[in-house]
Amino acid sequence: MKEPIQYHNQEKLNKFLEKGIIIPEPQSVKIERSINLPQIGKGTCLHPFSRIEGEQSYIDESSEIGIAGAVTIINSCVAKGSRLGTLGPVTIKDTFTGPNTVLGCGTSEESVFLGKETTLNDFTTGYGFRTRKGTLYEEDASSAQHTDTKMTLLMPWVTLGSNINLCDTLIAGGTGPELGAFSEVGSGSIHFNFTPSGDKATASLFGNVVKGVFLNQERLFIGGNNCLLGPMEADFGASTAAGIRIHGKLSKGLHTGQVLSRRVFTRDFRILSGVRKTLATQFNYLGELCAFMNWYRQIRIGVMAQDPETRRLYKAGLRMLSLNYSERVKQLKHYFGLIEQSIILIEKEKVKTKEFENQKFILSCWTKLEKVLEKNKILEHPAPETLLSELRESLKTSDSSYTEKIRNLSAESVNLGIKWMENLREEGGRNLSQTLTPKN
Repeated sequence: MKEPIQYHNQEKLNKFLEKGIIIPEPQSVKIERSINLPQIGKGTCLHPFSRIEGEQSYIDESSEIGIAGAVTIINSCVAKGSRLGTLGPVTIKDTFTGPNTVLGCGTSEESVFLGKETTLNDFTTGYGFRTRKGTLYEEDASSAQHTDTKMTLLMPWVTLGSNINLCDTLIAGGTGPELGAFSEVGSGSIHFNFTPSGDKATASLFGNVVKGVFLNQERLFIGGNNCLLGPMEADFGASTAAGIRIHGKLSKGLHTGQVLSRRVFTRDFRILSGVRKTLATQFNYLGELCAFMNWYRQIRIGVMAQDPETRRLYKAGLRMLSLNYSERVKQLKHYFGLIEQSIILIEKEKVKTKEFENQKFILSCWTKLEKVLEKNKILEHPAPETLLSELRESLKTSDSSYTEKIRNLSAESVNLGIKWMENLREEGGRNLSQTLTPKN
């Protein structure tokens, strides 16, 4: 049985009060003994039934914890001005919140919120949120009521409505936080990321990283009550009508969905089809992650992080990208196990088609593919000096926000940056695709 947690006594809590931490009812607040005075910032308010545990926990100045319900913070970092529990109880574990993050009521595990730069909406998450392992909300990304995310990457301003389940997705697009300018997913939409064959090689791209990081692309609009069948790839400017079923590639423009006639199919879902096509979407997704990780290493951490707190936050964001990369590799490995099973079943039926030969060859490539996947995790090309120099200069001459600095980049820096990111994506994806190319 695990040893019970030891909390600071009233005498030690008084020292927190003397430092300038506001605790209206000290007898109802629990702070683990491993947490020292410097780990909670001056001006922070710990409302009744706040509980702070884990020696890694840190709460910066002027944060407000437990406004409308009990809040538990476990091995998590809360940045300056954050407000947790504005609508009810909140539990965060192994989570980072950036400046001015507002969490309503719900739970967060192994997630990162980069914070709020604007007050155009007054929350980061609403009532009944759950963010699970590998979730990243970049600046001013938000979700309304009853949302669930896991291995989900939301770039700046992306907004999720209510009653949404959206795992294994990356969403970019939009030019600002104003209404009609950002990408959004309508209420009631679900990204279906598990197939009848039992695989999750289904991660979907809405927009892309390569151009999306420059915050100048058309937004995407996913209508309410959409059934999104992964894997999908949607271009910037794509939109969908409400109440539809949709899959595959979405070009710019309005999509009204795909209708299924009432039929019964008799098939063994353990026998796979379209394997090469499925792998192509996942290789492209991994290429995007290679580019995204470079953006964090070289731009966010290497240039834009001007203080230890921001650097720590961006490093936590980079870890979310690394978790997503590892998850995609894990699901590919599982998918290759299903390919092996599929081959055995096809052989039993004694109907050896072109797809069968294709699957046999692809399966034989796994060892080589696994090595390339590991190598690509640290794939790196130096960012263009023109881009780096302009960002460094903007840090000297302006105190504007991260997103403003990116949006104010010159056309030359943006174009060079896109080429750099494209090279990373193409090399990351091409390295994988080449392992499945038959040698003549």
